[in-house]
Amino acid sequence: MASSPKFESAGISRGTRRSTKAEGVPLPIPSAAMMAHYQTLVARTVDVFGDEIKASRWLSLPNPDFGGQTPLQVAQKKGYDLQTIEPILIRIEHGVDF
Repeated sequence: MASSPKFESAGISRGTRRSTKAEGVPLPIPSAAMMAHYQTLVARTVDVFGDEIKASRWLSLPNPDFGGQTPLQVAQKKGYDLQTIEPILIRIEHGVDF
């Protein structure tokens, strides 16, 4: 199965696409605005952590500030709106929290 950057950049994994397709559930199609929000969110997180790997790790690990959900899960519920995780990123950026 060929990789689909559109889905991967929107946080929809290959496994999710495959299982969703097998179950007959329509695949979500990210809007242009959602894609732009996702790219902004990732860029801001990389800026705070200074490294794509560190940013990716932070985005994908459960976080007590988000009730045990990952920052990416929380942001995804709001169309990848940066404002959902920005307060925590500001605290990290200023050394108040990590």
